[in-house]
Amino acid sequence: MPSFDLSTSDPTRLRAAVLALLSSSGDAAAASVRLPDAAALKNGAEAIVRGTDDPVGALFVSLLEIGYLVASTDGFPDAERDALAALLEHATGRAVDHAAMRLHFEDLDAQCAFLGRRERMLRASADFEGATRDEALGFATLVALADGKLGEPEVQALVDLGAHMAIGEADVIAKLGAVVAATEKVLEVAGAGGTA
Repeated sequence: MPSFDLSTSDPTRLRAAVLALLSSSGDAAAASVRLPDAAALKNGAEAIVRGTDDPVGALFVSLLEIGYLVASTDGFPDAERDALAALLEHATGRAVDHAAMRLHFEDLDAQCAFLGRRERMLRASADFEGATRDEALGFATLVALADGKLGEPEVQALVDLGAHMAIGEADVIAKLGAVVAATEKVLEVAGAGGTA
């Protein structure tokens, strides 16, 4: 399995690049990968906060779960939890706050301990079909990359996720490469005086 390493990038710039891609402000770089629409992320988060039985809210929860499952494959220390919670808080336009995200991660810890990671991944991946499968895979990749590294355990988790969604390994690896390249492009633009 390949691995990807952007950890030499300034962590603040890397988080800004990831956020730019999630908010579709990565412009040309964002166009090269499929990610959930920023408005859909915000609407999904708002539906959860309202407590409505809305399909967009259910899809948002599934996105969070697969992002968590992939990002936590190689461990999920407090610093990474905080960084991911802050990223998701910003990506949703603060529709969910940092504390709520941390609490959600604790719930996911308990669910994984009870049902197992594989079963949780299988259940969450079942919520995606058609174009949303590519968006989910792109989202999970970007969330896992937010700490600067996409190691072999995370890549394997993404390949497993792809298999659950009928996306072959070669296609998954190509999509991961596209997300990493898009992130590098946003970092490059930001380093050249642009904004990320």
